[in-house]
Amino acid sequence: MANTQHNEQKNVDEKKFIEILGDTVSGNQLIISIILSVVASFLGYQLGQWVFPKIADPQMINSYSLLTGIAGILIVVVINTILFKPKRILVEDETSSHSLKEAFEDLQIDIDEEIRLIEEDPVTKKELEDFGILSSLQGLKGADKK
Repeated sequence: MANTQHNEQKNVDEKKFIEILGDTVSGNQLIISIILSVVASFLGYQLGQWVFPKIADPQMINSYSLLTGIAGILIVVVINTILFKPKRILVEDETSSHSLKEAFEDLQIDIDEEIRLIEEDPVTKKELEDFGILSSLQGLKGADKK
């Protein structure tokens, strides 16, 4: 019974992720990070407005205060990276002709055209040869017409 509740809670937690700029993030952690950043920048700016009139030219007070606010954001970025670990799971597996074919079909890319473009670019061709992917791609040549 307890295990079922744990699995249900895990499924609920997994649904709280959102995608922003191609990365998966927790909505709650994103909101906390934004709030911390705004507060830190505001407090840093206000601290600069309080400290710099005593030690800086009057013309430079706003500039220095802005830099203090930016420093506050940088501190919060470091804190956020410590508090909130990445959520993505990287899975490395062998690239097979079948998985390459599926990827090309999902992206609606013409395999023959892609191979032609790769063979015209010596740098890309060399990189794909070094990774052993070019031979797999060439094995797919003409496969999308079958």
